[in-house]
Amino acid sequence: MAFSRRKFSKALLSNLPFATGAFSILKPSLLAAIAPVDALSSLSVSPLSGILGHEAFAIPSAVPPLGLNTWSLRELKHDQAIPAILRVMQETGLRNCQLLFSHAEPEEFDPDFASMFSKAGKLPSQQERDEQKRKSEARAAWRLSVPMTYFEALRSQFEQRGLKIQGYATPLGSSAEEIDRVFLMAKTMGAVVVNTRLPEAQTDLVAAAAVRHGLFVGIQATDQRILALQLRASPQMRADPDLGDLTKAGVSARDFVEGHLDSISSIDLKDAVAGGGSVPFGTGDAHMKEVLQFLVHARSNVEIYIDCDYPGTGSSADEVKRCVRYVRGVINEQ
Repeated sequence: MAFSRRKFSKALLSNLPFATGAFSILKPSLLAAIAPVDALSSLSVSPLSGILGHEAFAIPSAVPPLGLNTWSLRELKHDQAIPAILRVMQETGLRNCQLLFSHAEPEEFDPDFASMFSKAGKLPSQQERDEQKRKSEARAAWRLSVPMTYFEALRSQFEQRGLKIQGYATPLGSSAEEIDRVFLMAKTMGAVVVNTRLPEAQTDLVAAAAVRHGLFVGIQATDQRILALQLRASPQMRADPDLGDLTKAGVSARDFVEGHLDSISSIDLKDAVAGGGSVPFGTGDAHMKEVLQFLVHARSNVEIYIDCDYPGTGSSADEVKRCVRYVRGVINEQ
């Protein structure tokens, strides 16, 4: 009887957990040959699975879970962003995303991302500081008043398509009330981690909010001294390294990941030139290929996110797809 690859995959996957254990000893390249992308995605178990409801005895696959950091589509306006994110996730087979705050909150609060890139390294003018303060205050007022049904509806758009908001990437605000509200917003959307650049002075306040809401904090940092202090504040505190940002800051992304793997909640896949700007995947100094190889060989299930911000990205689904092809190509070589 003819037995197609799809039928074989379906039959094998229907016998989990045995199939999971069987798959877990195969090379990712062989997995890709016998199972569709959706099947591979379902086998990956995040290190945060304890709060995702997975069975405690689930056997992790050798393939790191690959998702989308929606920063890759940062220039899309609010009414365009969510449909585009849903579409590109479905077209690429990515099931999880780290949602950028500007894709969940009203457009009027959005930073000028294009200006941020063009003025990188330059101090803002007084007028720019005043405008940012105004936006921050307006955002805080909106966060403290918006009903949670707003975020329930957003979550529903993803879940109806079999997709998940895994993380929420956002500035936290300055008051305890706003910080608490951000965690509630993230939890309502189904996120299990809030990813943020965390001022050292807010560490204890944020750690307490994370414990209260049962979420993790993915700290985006390049200063390893401050990061080490923040990680010690609570078991809820994790690192969310950006390979490109580390490289730009003169930190070896490969050494960082290898040295901090047990404390990492997710990794943002971005390539960059040391001391320079972002570049297409595989062409910079972030050692992305080596990092991916390390994660596969370590059988790590840390979430990895496509996070492209080199010139030509920001609104292009094609560039996201190009990045996905590069990452899957490296993984499938192992």
